[in-house]
Amino acid sequence: MKKLPFLFLCACATLATRLDAAPPAQGPADAPQAGQHAVLAGQELLDRACLDRDWIARASDNVCGLRDPNQLTNPAVIDFDTVLASTPEMKRVRDQGIDPKSAEGIQLRSAAVTRLTNACENVRVADGYCSVWKAVRHKDGRTIPDISSQVIALF
Repeated sequence: MKKLPFLFLCACATLATRLDAAPPAQGPADAPQAGQHAVLAGQELLDRACLDRDWIARASDNVCGLRDPNQLTNPAVIDFDTVLASTPEMKRVRDQGIDPKSAEGIQLRSAAVTRLTNACENVRVADGYCSVWKAVRHKDGRTIPDISSQVIALF
């Protein structure tokens, strides 16, 4: 899907080249040529496509599901730190006083993130969300469902 805007630009350029090769239209001298219309129409469509990016998110905030904010339709959010702290692995780190920077602490955190991601994926599929994010928002300010409690319930 990342190639779609590039392909669209290529198609517009090809169309503009073909229209420029067509015989000039009969009309007033100040009227734009046929190829100019194609380039202007293509640029207008491209500008509209760029303006339709309604979801605002960073790729690093994606937990599972779609990663491109331009493809989002029904995302959900979680409180990542709270959910991560609720995993059995992170509870073990906290309860046993394991240093998070030690080899065992790093392994446990990695296992906790894997458990969290898998649980998020299960809730995402079950409830019909397109993706789960640490943080995402919409330009129009709509409320995005928080599924943290559902994910924690799976631990």
